[in-house]
Amino acid sequence: MGVKRVLESINGLVLAAMYGITILTVVFRVILKIPASWSEELAQYSFIFLGFIGAAAVMEDEGHIKITVLVDRLSSRTQKFLRILGRILMLSFLIPFTIGAWGNVKLNWTVEIPTVAWMKIGYMYLVLFLSGLVMIFYLLRNSFRELKGGKV
Repeated sequence: MGVKRVLESINGLVLAAMYGITILTVVFRVILKIPASWSEELAQYSFIFLGFIGAAAVMEDEGHIKITVLVDRLSSRTQKFLRILGRILMLSFLIPFTIGAWGNVKLNWTVEIPTVAWMKIGYMYLVLFLSGLVMIFYLLRNSFRELKGGKV
C-alpha cells in the first residue's frame, strides 16, 4: 500500500469520525439538552486534520486546484519551467512551515486541550509536520522526475 493510499484511508477514517462527532453534537444539544463542548472542539480538529492530510495526498499527482488557461497556451518548455518554479515557491513555504510545525510539536506535546483532556495540542501540530514532510517529498520527487524527462 502506497503513501497516498494510506493518507486516503486515514482521511476516510477522520471524515467518518468528524461525521459521527457532529451527529453526537446534535443529539446531545437538541435531544438530550446537554451541551457537549468537547464535541465541537474535536470536530474542529478533525476538520484541520482532514484538510492537511488531504493536501498531502493530492500532492503526489499534483491534484490541487489550478487554473491553466494561460499556461496551456505557452510552449512546453515554458510550461515545464513554470511548473518547476511553482514547486520551488511551494517549497519556500513548506520548509519553514514544516520546521515551525515540528517546533510546535515539541513545545505543545503535553499541553492539553481544555475540553478534551486526553487530546494534546501537540497532536495537531504533529499532523501538520507529517503532512508538510509528505508534501515536500512529493514536490522534490516530482521535480526530479520532470527534470529527468519523465512523466509526473
